[in-house]
Amino acid sequence: MVRGRRRIRVAFINDYYKPKDPDPKLKGDRNAYVHAVEVIGPLEVKPEDLPRSHRELIRFRPGKDRTATEAARANLIPLMRRAFRRPVTSEDVDPVAIFVAKATAGGEVFEAAMQIGLQAVLVSPHFLFRVEHGQPDKDSNGNKTLTDFELASRLSYFLWSSLPDDELFRLAEQNRLHRPEVLAAQARRMLADSRSRSLVDNFAGQWLNLRILDELTPDPKKFPDFTDELRKAMQQETSLFFAEVMNKNLPITRFLDGRFTFVNAALAKLYGIPGIEGKQMRRIDLADDRRAGVLTQASILTLTSNPDRTSPVKRGKWIMENILDSPPPPPPPDVPDLELASKAAPDAPLRKQLEIHREKATCAICHRQMDALGFGFENFDAIGRWRDTDGKHKIDSSGTLPGDESFSSPIELIRILTKRQDRFCRSLSRKMLVYSLGRGLEFNDRCAVDRIVAACRADDFRFQAMVIAVVQSEPFRMRREEGVKP
Repeated sequence: MVRGRRRIRVAFINDYYKPKDPDPKLKGDRNAYVHAVEVIGPLEVKPEDLPRSHRELIRFRPGKDRTATEAARANLIPLMRRAFRRPVTSEDVDPVAIFVAKATAGGEVFEAAMQIGLQAVLVSPHFLFRVEHGQPDKDSNGNKTLTDFELASRLSYFLWSSLPDDELFRLAEQNRLHRPEVLAAQARRMLADSRSRSLVDNFAGQWLNLRILDELTPDPKKFPDFTDELRKAMQQETSLFFAEVMNKNLPITRFLDGRFTFVNAALAKLYGIPGIEGKQMRRIDLADDRRAGVLTQASILTLTSNPDRTSPVKRGKWIMENILDSPPPPPPPDVPDLELASKAAPDAPLRKQLEIHREKATCAICHRQMDALGFGFENFDAIGRWRDTDGKHKIDSSGTLPGDESFSSPIELIRILTKRQDRFCRSLSRKMLVYSLGRGLEFNDRCAVDRIVAACRADDFRFQAMVIAVVQSEPFRMRREEGVKP
């Protein structure tokens, strides 16, 4: 029989009905009441007909020369090595093997007993968590160097969000993975693999806050063009843009000034780009001086807006946090509400209302830079569409940043930000290091970040240079010992 889904039909083939039956014992009508149907089979299954997952889990069975415990142990060693992402010992394997043997002694067939053993493996902390013990290093100030197997897991979950493959396991077994040149080669190999897409979905999603877009709904009365299809296209544009920088190993400054993007018909209509049809996203070059990089993409512009209007404060704050890595402090408790300022000057443009809003000196300190950054993108409405006016007011996208750097359009502001290569590299390096470690950075991680930035600068700030510098850094290759102060 060929594998697949099949329709099973049950029929009542022994029906009987005769109104005037000569036999008084017969009632003249036979019926069937079906309470359950049980199908047994296939009865003769060849080993090669079993699913691959089954064959890999159960390679050995009990027999004349092998007890159930021995068969279970032989099956569990490669399974648990893969599940625990390291070599396993008798202390790891024997309790589960004995568990399987007891299940067979209790009447379970060996395959069912192995299924119970598999469940035991899958609930083990060694499978559910990345357990990192490390090994002492006399030159590490009390911290511990990760073993090669622990390093393989950290590397694979960083770049693939999954367990190591055979190549990483092989290098770990040879105790070669920790070598800087081997780490660099493996990072390049893994970035070229399709599984690196998880770095786009997870790291880029966190860095750029793309997941917030699923929770936002712009005012349908003011923005009737915003649909779920457009929302999806916005997210795809930014994800594909990040993947392009990663896959082609472009300088990370292309995140700011990249003169290309990805659109489909819905997004092209929003951007005013003619000649694009269909739902398929495609790469295009940007010919005008309106858009460049992620800062002018509809996803970022929408998630940094209010439902009914733009928010220069939110946009400026987002740039300070995600691009410049200099988040503003929390606002003072007695800061005036913007709604009060708008009521005081209802006919004034938003720029003027914000000036009233920040009249207090304590507010002006932070808002000077934050608002200037946000107003630089005021030509884009709350869903990322270009505009020259806001109601009856002409848009003013000019501003001056600390240091007296002035701009008069979004592109001019982007050029200023792009010149700050080291600062942007430091910001992105810190976020990538946090993502790779799964912890926040401490004061003594600052030297590692300095080295990452220096390595990126030496290679024209290319994306792979940053990834390689991260995986070669001390925080990535080591773990802090409990009780050791940073």
